[in-house]
Amino acid sequence: MKIRLLAALLLCSGPAFAQSSVTLYGLMDAGITYTNNVATSTGHGASVQFISGSSQGDRWGMRGAEDLGGGLQAVFVLENGYDLGTGQLGQGGLMFGRQAFVGLSSSWGTLTLGRQYDFIGDIFPAYAIGANTPAGLLAWSLPAYAAGGYTLDNRVWGDEVNNSVKYLSPTIAGFSFGAMYGFGNVAGSMGTDSSSNFVLNYNQGPLSASLAYMSIHNATASANSTEYAGGGAYNIGKARIFALVTDVQLSSGTKPRATTYEGGLSYAIVPALSLAGGFQYQHRNNDLGSANQLVLSADYFLSKRTDVYLVGTLAHDHAFGAQAQAAYGSPSSTDVQTAVRVAIRHKF
Repeated sequence: MKIRLLAALLLCSGPAFAQSSVTLYGLMDAGITYTNNVATSTGHGASVQFISGSSQGDRWGMRGAEDLGGGLQAVFVLENGYDLGTGQLGQGGLMFGRQAFVGLSSSWGTLTLGRQYDFIGDIFPAYAIGANTPAGLLAWSLPAYAAGGYTLDNRVWGDEVNNSVKYLSPTIAGFSFGAMYGFGNVAGSMGTDSSSNFVLNYNQGPLSASLAYMSIHNATASANSTEYAGGGAYNIGKARIFALVTDVQLSSGTKPRATTYEGGLSYAIVPALSLAGGFQYQHRNNDLGSANQLVLSADYFLSKRTDVYLVGTLAHDHAFGAQAQAAYGSPSSTDVQTAVRVAIRHKF
């Protein structure tokens, strides 16, 4: 009894106005992915892989908030990425490679500082096939330009920005806006390795939409990149219609450019079962033709936190060996590739 009383006194000994909370959370995704026509040293063959973090990256993290009084809060997030299959750290072995930031939030908006997603990776998945379905990496390969070596990555699958300052306004009459700057931290040059990002959002009733601009200095060894993105979604009963357009261009040489269009529909047959599908089309300059991909999925929820899913995709690329899966995928020996995945996902 004395120990309990002492513990209670210690918990209550801080300032009366300071109330804080810390939440532990995470996600695990594991399954089997089959891919055909994978190019090998002797020709081609099928690939059957155990892959984790395909629908969403495996992660665990902490988020917290402290009431500072007057409607002002201190907020933070520390988020780790890892590989469920091997136990290895993700993001190049960083301890909190996915996110690590601290900031302030109030009625005037939220200001955060640290390693965090830009607005395109933070907001635009809401309009993409990869996030509106459990497809994940099976729908990120084409927009991220995986077959071309990720040189024209549109960042919608989520890239982190180091040393960044990010502000998001409150929502007024459905509208909000945000600005972000990533410091290059290079002595003698403010611009080297820096980035700038701006977003305008509308979210009211069944309609949501966003427009964004992203500029990255030294995106590659020899070029800066510029990206424009626009997306929208509309909910109609049990259905959700979504669409997204991104345009990415590099500044050097022949100025490589890729414009990607995608759209799709998801529908909840019953509360536990959702079917979805979408189509992507990408056009490139410099006589690299175009590419397209069809994605279909079925997602069954065993509970609010656990689901099993099936995803199939067909990719066609006129310039490269088609690659149906980002990150873990391999180019096809032809311009066509099919991939199928069955998996389980749990959130906590």
